[in-house]
Amino acid sequence: MLLMITIGYVFSYLIPSKQKSVVFPIQSTQAFFVAQSGVEFAVRFANVNGWTTTALLNNLNIAPNNTRNLGAGRFTLTYTNVAPNLDTLTSVGQVPSGTERRRIVVSDFTRFLMSIAYFASASTPADDDSNDNNPTAVAPPGGMQAGDLVLMIGQARANSGTVAISNDGGQSWTSELQHDGNNCQLRLFWCRFNGTWSANPSVTFGSTNSNTLVMHVFRPSNTSSVWQVDVAQVSGDFNAARNVTIPGITTITDGALVFATWASTDDNTWGNPTAGWSTPGVPPGPPPPPQYRNEQGQDQSQTHAYRVMPTAGASGNVRKRQSGSDAGARLIIAFKAVIVCP
Repeated sequence: MLLMITIGYVFSYLIPSKQKSVVFPIQSTQAFFVAQSGVEFAVRFANVNGWTTTALLNNLNIAPNNTRNLGAGRFTLTYTNVAPNLDTLTSVGQVPSGTERRRIVVSDFTRFLMSIAYFASASTPADDDSNDNNPTAVAPPGGMQAGDLVLMIGQARANSGTVAISNDGGQSWTSELQHDGNNCQLRLFWCRFNGTWSANPSVTFGSTNSNTLVMHVFRPSNTSSVWQVDVAQVSGDFNAARNVTIPGITTITDGALVFATWASTDDNTWGNPTAGWSTPGVPPGPPPPPQYRNEQGQDQSQTHAYRVMPTAGASGNVRKRQSGSDAGARLIIAFKAVIVCP
């Protein structure tokens, strides 16, 4: 009986102790997921604020950026770019605050960040020049890198004919839907530059009235990314007017690039876009100009605007003013850069 009493006493002691200790692995698991959420927060927060370089990422160490409450605990972020911990993010999860801790360390943190910036442009013809060649080729700007987004916009002063790639220059192009307007055939082509041009790319227009081909290049901060359409192209005509508005679209992905094109049936100059939008190359920096005028007898002009959306949402309408009151065609589309880890 003494043995049974002893065993009963031991069990009566162990069971409550076990119940008390069960909470520790639960809190440890919670702390791990809080730390993981800290990493996801750091990626989004850095992208939204444009902190995509090692120097800017030091902002993650400044309160209140580095500590956030989440659920029953909190996470604390530390970014280090000092050997041996180069480009390293550490996220520590605590549940409750100050007790159970789990740590996640991310090396080469900048690989997981993405920003998009305008790089350069080229055109045939140059602004206020003439061209009626069919096909028409354009010489890409120098200094391009593998991973760049290349946009080519072909415009023909015609009512029929297919605008299509005639020489791909060694790239794999995506052809968006052609818009057939009155004396204004307009089509957008795009690709991810593979690092080498085999030739100057060219486009056939099906006519020799007046042909314009413009190239714009955008660069991702992470060159291992691939490009995808975030919002499908929307195109249409615009009536004769000085002020021409392109309705905005709603992006799906944080950091998406919205790109808009106006194509007029006269050699008009074009003004600045709506606030928050930029014209490729203007400003800052040297030419290209804000528009591309083709003086080939039957005149036409083309201009563009872009906006990088740090957070997904409505881009808002974008407007430009032309020097003449002429009709034409328009399009708007959004792209996203998707990081592919090596």
